[in-house]
Parts: sequence; structure tokens; C-alpha cells
Amino acid sequence: MAFDLLPPDQQKLLLLSVIPERYITAEIEHLKPGLQKAFAQKIENGIMLWGLVGSGKTYAMSALAKKYMSEGFTVQRVHYEVFCLKLRDTFKPQSVSTEWDTIEPLFNCDRLFIEDVGVTKSLGREESDFSRKTFLVLLDIRMEHLRPTFITTNKSLENLGSSFDERIKDRLRTFNIYQMKDKSRRTGN
Repeated sequence: MAFDLLPPDQQKLLLLSVIPERYITAEIEHLKPGLQKAFAQKIENGIMLWGLVGSGKTYAMSALAKKYMSEGFTVQRVHYEVFCLKLRDTFKPQSVSTEWDTIEPLFNCDRLFIEDVGVTKSLGREESDFSRKTFLVLLDIRMEHLRPTFITTNKSLENLGSSFDERIKDRLRTFNIYQMKDKSRRTGN
């Protein structure tokens, strides 16, 4: 059933399955004009929003995810580190989930939003081999199947490339990249 034909309570439940409750009221119209224009363009490979903590990256991506959901796209959202933790949990002997169970929904959704890529490593520190391989495979499969990916990070493309590797930097270079320059909305600083 089309999103706009769902009763309001079902629309909200669907939105909350992807968008954090804190950002459920996010709307494209609330964003700065430049970002509104960027989000209105046809997106080929994806968008990378980067900037300081609290600069509005998650809010902006929540607004975009809502837009896509209302248009009928399947949307998934995950924090990068949580995703890696879930994958690592599949290695435990008592695990009933496989790696494929964890990663397959992210390959196949129409729009994937990955929050906080590379934020657990300080500038100049590299991601683990596991993290690099996982991110590379995820980006490659989605790009091969023409499914856009949307990323938030606190690092510039150069710094993110240093944390991961040149292959990932090369793929991210094909994304539309925008820096969020606002100061923290959380602390008022």
C-alpha cells in the first residue's frame, strides 16, 4: 500500500522503523536552501554529509529518509559501528544469525543511510581490516546495483580515506559531498 494511503498511525510506525524518534519531525523544508536543492537532485551513487558533532547531519538525513519513504522506496538506516558489532556477533558459536542475515537487507534496500562512518577512530588512526572490507563490500554491491547510499561522518573525504583506504575513498569521491558547517545544535555551542 502506498505510504500516503496508510492511516497516520501506520505512517508514523513505518517512519519510526527507520528514523529515530528524536528526528521524526525532520522535514526537507526545514533545511538550509542549499541542502534542499542538493536533496532535490537525482542522486546517482549517494550523498556524504560531513561536519562537526551536532551540526545537523542526522537531522538532514532523517528528513531525506522520510522523503524517500513517503515516495515508496524501501529505506534502511544503521549506525556503522552497530552494524559492525552485529556482524561480529554472528561469529559467536551460539549465534543463530549469519553474516548474510545481517548484511543482506542493507544490500537490497532502495536507499541505505549509514550514520557515523569512521567516527570511532581518531584522525590518523586506521579502521580495522574487518571494518574496511565490510564497508568496501557494502559500497561495491550497492553501487553495482545502482542503489544510492547516504553517509554521515565527522571526517572529510581525505580523513575518511586515511581511516579506511584509497579504494573506499575512490568510491566515496563519486558521491555528492556536502560539509555541514553549523555549530552544535545540541549544546548551543
